[in-house]
Amino acid sequence: MNGIYKEKIRYTNLVAAIIALCILLLSGCAKKHFIRENIDTAGIKSIAVLPFENFTRDDFAGEKIRRIVITELLSRGVDVTEPGEVTRLLSELNVRSLRSIKTEEIKKVGETLGVDAVMSGSVEAFGISKGINVTYPEVTVNLMLLETVSGNIIWSVRSSTGGASFWTRHFGAEGMPLSEAARRTVEDAIDTLY
Repeated sequence: MNGIYKEKIRYTNLVAAIIALCILLLSGCAKKHFIRENIDTAGIKSIAVLPFENFTRDDFAGEKIRRIVITELLSRGVDVTEPGEVTRLLSELNVRSLRSIKTEEIKKVGETLGVDAVMSGSVEAFGISKGINVTYPEVTVNLMLLETVSGNIIWSVRSSTGGASFWTRHFGAEGMPLSEAARRTVEDAIDTLY
């Protein structure tokens, strides 16, 4: 009787481990984020979204993700400055590189556009990857929110979606389209802010 009981426990633990692994594989999303202590991000009602850096082979990935971010912020009731106005102001301020934007420039953007924060970002991965017999989308973005009063980073996130799902790898099922992976990646990222 004791041996049968131990075997049932082992079987139950094995089934639980397999279910947990399947849930992990099916989720396909990963995110890491930071929020500065003592900052009420819900109080940030207006944002200027800077052009995003692009580290992918798709020449337009940065702008595609920027547009998805803007749409996601607007859908959550955030006032977002029109992207052309942001680009024009950066040109007027003679900002040559978004990697080295200065605190004074962030403050000037906030003052001129009347926004609470500036969002910068980069796209690390954006495309369709190929496995042995399958293709699947991969999207990875980094987003950062800077307070315009101080220029301090108040929120940062790295979010990824993609990879071949369990069903794609084992059964050749068609994965989600790239546009859906991009939307999901951005939505998961913004979920950590609002």
